[in-house]
Amino acid sequence: MVAVSLKKKNINTAGKEELDLLPGIGSVKAQAIIDGRPYGKIEDIMKVKGIKEGTFNKIKDMITVQ
Repeated sequence: MVAVSLKKKNINTAGKEELDLLPGIGSVKAQAIIDGRPYGKIEDIMKVKGIKEGTFNKIKDMITVQ
């Protein structure tokens, strides 16, 4: 059994390695998330190139801005 962290990742402070672990987010998108900071709400992550509603729906319960 693999242990999964239930703690939400703060997209304003998480490191590239942490963001890379989110479903549908690789190292390129992780860096784009970092470059697009700060975010006022989690939906703002969809402004990042390559992150559309489908990806957002996969990760929305795993991310926070607080």
